[in-house]
Order: sequence, then structure tokens, then C-alpha cells
Amino acid sequence: MALSAFAGCTERILLGTGIYLLPLRHPSAVAKQVASLDHLSEGRVIFGIGVGGDGEKDFEAVQVPVAERGARTNEAILALRALWRDAPASFAGKHYAFEGVTIAPAPIRSGGPPIVVGGRSEAALRRAGVLADGWLAYMVSPERFGKDFSKVREHAHAAGRSSSDLWAGIVLPTYVHEDDELAARVVREHLTRRYGRPFDDHHVERYALAGSPARVRAPLDEYAAAGVSHIVFNSAGPGDTDLEELDILEAGVVRPLRAQASANAR
Repeated sequence: MALSAFAGCTERILLGTGIYLLPLRHPSAVAKQVASLDHLSEGRVIFGIGVGGDGEKDFEAVQVPVAERGARTNEAILALRALWRDAPASFAGKHYAFEGVTIAPAPIRSGGPPIVVGGRSEAALRRAGVLADGWLAYMVSPERFGKDFSKVREHAHAAGRSSSDLWAGIVLPTYVHEDDELAARVVREHLTRRYGRPFDDHHVERYALAGSPARVRAPLDEYAAAGVSHIVFNSAGPGDTDLEELDILEAGVVRPLRAQASANAR
């Protein structure tokens, strides 16, 4: 719903989910919603999906066994592809089955929006390479990203797919502030509250961006060298200064990155 609102007031930016818990919903309903969003946004959707599992109550509420989340997600990806590709579409699997279903309006792009998989497990890396269009990483260092994205590529090759155009993104908790120590403390406290478990300075240093624009930009070259093509800055600030944070992020980090990318492309 939020992305639909954003689609109506923007023209160029990509709109993505990060991450939509696919096994909690039936793929036929998901296909319809995402196709409508893709139509409204004129083809600007990236559909980021994951299996979830941290919130067991989510699965209990919809009566989906947590142990089935991986298998359901794999089937659902195939079902989504069919629903976005065929009119009418049919699918027969262990968990989902339908026949003669048509999605209208269809997605703008033939075959539907790109699907990217979130997660760090071996199963997630295999799913990204075999079934999806790319990988959206979270809480991994540049070194870990490079190693795991190589695995995604290997899975793609083993499945007879090209890995040259795989989407490679990372979500980085971010808070830009000239006081490096204050920024690190704010991010640490934010992550501790969000996940209900302690985060220390090591986690912030390895998996987040905190501090001055120069300090925040420094690890991004390492991620780019590891294969990252898309960066998602996930606000980890105090919450009451979000718009101000975005202005600082845009001026001090995003704009220089774009200028550097433009220069490198010449």
C-alpha cells in the first residue's frame, strides 16, 4: 500500500520490497497485487522476497508451518512467474495449485518484475541463483558479500542460467552525523531495539554505516568491488529527524557516489 502511494507521486525512482515474506501469502493474490503495482508505476517495481521465520507468530496466525517456508517460497516463485507470463496460467505443486487464472492488468514488463531474494543462508543463496533474478543481502561485510555472491553465481551456472545480469544489492543500516561516536551509538541502540537482541560496536562497524559522510562513503567502494550494484540505505537514526537525515545523506553520500559512478563510466 505504501509503495502504491509512492508510485503515484514519483516518476523515476525504483520501488522495491525488502523483504516481502512470500510464504505467508498465496501466490495468486501476491501476483495480482504486485502486477497492479507494476502497472501503476509503469514498470518500476523490484520484488524482494524472503522466507521469514524470526516471527513465529506470523506463521501461526496464517496456519503455515515454519518448517515449510522454504519449500513454499520456491513453489511460490514459480507460480508467480507463471501468473505473470501466461494468460490464463496454471500451476500444480505440493503447496499451491490453480488452473486457468488470468491476472489483469498484467505487469508492464513481460514476465513481470524482477524477483530478488533476501537472506544469508545457503538455501537463500541457492534460491537466488536458481529461481530469482538476484540477491539482496543484509548484515554481511564486503568480504562475506563477495564470497556469497560467488555462490549465487555458481548456483545460477549449475542451473543452466546466465549469471552476468544478476541483480546484486545490499541493505545497510545508515545514520549520517558528523559525530562518529554518537552516530555509532545511535545505530547500535536502533538495531538492538529493532531485533530485540544486543548489538555491539563490532556489528555496527562491520554491517552498518554510521558517522560523517566521508566515513559512511568509505566502505561503499569495498562493497562495489565485491560486486554490489545496488545499495539500499536503511535509516537507523533516532526517527525524529528522518527528513533532515535524508538531505544530509543525499548531499554528502549519494550525490558524490553518483558523480564518481558517472566519471568512471566515461
